[in-house]
Amino acid sequence: MARKSFVFAATLFVGVLIESGNAWTARGCVDLDSSTFDKVTRKFRYSLVKFDTAFPYGDKHEAFTNLALETVDVTDDLLFVLVGIKDYGEKDNDDLGKRFNIPKEYPVIKLFAGDRTEPIDFPPDEVVSSENLRKFLKRYTDLYIGLPGCVQKLDELALKFMGTDDAAERQAIVDEVERAEQGLEVLAPTKKSYPMYLSLMRKIVKSNQPPADVLSEEMKRVEKLLTEKLSDAKKAELKLRINIMLSFGVLNRALKYERTEL
Repeated sequence: MARKSFVFAATLFVGVLIESGNAWTARGCVDLDSSTFDKVTRKFRYSLVKFDTAFPYGDKHEAFTNLALETVDVTDDLLFVLVGIKDYGEKDNDDLGKRFNIPKEYPVIKLFAGDRTEPIDFPPDEVVSSENLRKFLKRYTDLYIGLPGCVQKLDELALKFMGTDDAAERQAIVDEVERAEQGLEVLAPTKKSYPMYLSLMRKIVKSNQPPADVLSEEMKRVEKLLTEKLSDAKKAELKLRINIMLSFGVLNRALKYERTEL
C-alpha cells in the first residue's frame, strides 16, 4: 500500500512539474506549492516539510537534503518536502506560510502525519542538523530511522524487551544480545553500542521501578552530564547512549504525549 501511494504521488508530482515548468531543488526531496501540497502529502504516512526562502542554501538546507538522500531507500512512508516562500512579486506559497503560521525566521520544519491537520514542529531552538532531524523523526514517528551508533537488530530487540512484562522473556533477550556481542569482530564499528544496550536492559531487569521511569531517570542523568565540561570523546559516548535510549521506544511515546499537552 505504501509503495502504491509513493508511485501515485510521484506520478502526480512529475505531471505538475512538466506542466508548470518547475525543476527539482534537491535530490531526495520534492518541491510542493499551494496547489500540490495537500494532494501529495496526504498520500504519505509522514511528510517532513521545510518551509524556506525560494532559493535555500547553507548548512541547514544541506542537513535536510542530505538526510533525505540517506533515508530514501529506508522507507516509502516518509516524504521530504521543500516549500519555497516568496515575500515579493507574486508571493509564491505565501498562503501556505500564513496557513501554517510560518515566521520569517527560515527555515521552519514541520512533520505532517497523513491527513492530520496539525503538524508537529521541529523545535526552533534546536540546531538543524542531520542528527537532530533523525532524533526528531525517531521521537515522533514509528518508522525505523536509525540514529548514529544504533543497530537495527538491537533496536528491534529493545522494543521487544520493552513490550513484555515477563521476566523470563526479558532475560532471554538479554542473553540473545550477549551472544550477539560475543560474535562481533574486534573492530566492528558498532562494538561500543552493544554494551550500552546491555547495560540499559540489565538496569531495567534489576530495578523495581517501571522501565519507563528507569529510562527517564537515565536520560536526565546523561543530559545533565552533557552540560558539564567533558572531553570530546566522553561527549560522543554520552550522545551515543542517548541515541540508544531512544531506541527503547517508551521515551519516544512519552515525548509525544508531553508535546501534545504543551
